[in-house]
Amino acid sequence: MKSFGFNKYGGPNVFEEVTLPQPTPTKGRVIVKTQAFAMNPYDSKLRQGTITFKTTPQFPQIPGSDVAGTVVAIAPDVTEFKIGDSVMGRVVHGAYSEFVSVPHLKLIPKPKQISFTEAAGVPSAGVTAYDVLKGAVQLENVTSILVLGASGAVGSIIVQIAKAMGLFVAATASERNIDFVTQLGTDLVISSDQLSKRNFLDHAPVDVLINATPTKFTPSNGYRLLKSDGQLVSLNGFSTSFKVQRETQTVTDFNDASYHQNKKALVYLAELLTHNQLHIPVAKVLPFSLAGVVQGQALLDSHHKPGKIVISKDFKKTN
Repeated sequence: MKSFGFNKYGGPNVFEEVTLPQPTPTKGRVIVKTQAFAMNPYDSKLRQGTITFKTTPQFPQIPGSDVAGTVVAIAPDVTEFKIGDSVMGRVVHGAYSEFVSVPHLKLIPKPKQISFTEAAGVPSAGVTAYDVLKGAVQLENVTSILVLGASGAVGSIIVQIAKAMGLFVAATASERNIDFVTQLGTDLVISSDQLSKRNFLDHAPVDVLINATPTKFTPSNGYRLLKSDGQLVSLNGFSTSFKVQRETQTVTDFNDASYHQNKKALVYLAELLTHNQLHIPVAKVLPFSLAGVVQGQALLDSHHKPGKIVISKDFKKTN
């Protein structure tokens, strides 16, 4: 089968088309014929060789964790799917391929309301967002949150889940992404470079502050806007200058590997998608080809507009 991977670290052009054996369904797994896969920032770090592994990784490396497509083979112990089902799911790696072996506990039927291209953008960012709100955060008595970095893939889904839960949602974004974040349904949007100035939240601090930016949380990131007994969650750690101000606050250095809610999260996300309470913005759709993958990797390395980068067999030259 055709896959896209690399045999050395470097820029987008290290990618090459790789021929690998088509997977067969081992215990608990489903083989999906790929219609679309999404790219994530992790893929770029993997390509550049900046990810630390416990053991030496083997080449060629085939990235990719988000896949949408059609079921073509099923292990005997898997009963919830049938051949021909349209599905979306999550794997550790290997989604940049014509066929992907997906654990059945990380796979669900694709909602009819969305395309394969949109579906491919859901799993990793969606499960992470769900784990933040439904795992790391204790939701009892929570009525308000502030999301830093709300234009990112995870941040934008956190905003939409929180709105679906009926919370007051404030968010930050760069000036150029203010309109995008406003359209997500946020109640208050603050320009990132204006966060140090007094605003409405100085008079009404939030119950939960979530750092969904790609950088470590620092005290200047609006820490003053969190209640004295509030919860702070950072997806990318904390700066050395950060110190907890009050013992009554809960501070969490989020690691998605601590949660095992893939199926539960995907089912929940599908419900939101079905009821039009969640939208997955797609920044760019590219062809299912080596050229498409290289172009997508270059976009990953740039400050592209909000939304997912998706490699899709449904690519149309007009997009």
